[in-house]
Amino acid sequence: MHELDRYIPVADAVGALFYPNVEVVIHDIEKDVVFHISNPVSGRKPGDISLLELDDTDLTNGEAVIGPYEKAGESGQRVRAATAVLRNDHGKAVGLLCINLDLSAYEGALDLIESLIRPPRAMQHPRVLFQNDWRDQIKLEIRAFLEVENLRIDNLTPARRKEMMAVLDGKGLFFAKKSIEQVAAALGVSRATAYNDLKAARKKALEKGGGLND
Repeated sequence: MHELDRYIPVADAVGALFYPNVEVVIHDIEKDVVFHISNPVSGRKPGDISLLELDDTDLTNGEAVIGPYEKAGESGQRVRAATAVLRNDHGKAVGLLCINLDLSAYEGALDLIESLIRPPRAMQHPRVLFQNDWRDQIKLEIRAFLEVENLRIDNLTPARRKEMMAVLDGKGLFFAKKSIEQVAAALGVSRATAYNDLKAARKKALEKGGGLND
């Protein structure tokens, strides 16, 4: 029996209680992979790389719960998350149990309530969890662009999409092999369209004398 098996019923219970708006993921820290996932709305599956690249020395402050914090979902939607550090019988951190609540269905009501009662802001995404995950960095940047420009993905014109690609490229987010596919999936366009948008953005930057990443 794997030492993380004991947490699977907890993950499944939370996923069932808050279905379909919660995804619960158990990460194996040692192997840096998804160990178990309940209600996999992100499309991840057991065995997928976690990209956390953590070890027990990164979690030596006795953390039990990290968060809640905000992150971006697969389509750039607001997701509020909390992470429990899972330790073995010797106190060593062996896994993380991440609970991801999709707020998009409630976003309008939440914005109204937050503007009235001004609750404490959720902390920014913890660096220890996201420092090596370019996928989350891309989603966060897409969401930030949409918020600043007051846009939604479903009304993003080709011209504005190219502007977004230029911003992502300027932040060096296309270094990973599957980064273009990640952006294409988030924006609901084909891989070829995403490549063409990036090519056009880089060409425009060169014409203006800019220095985007090659």
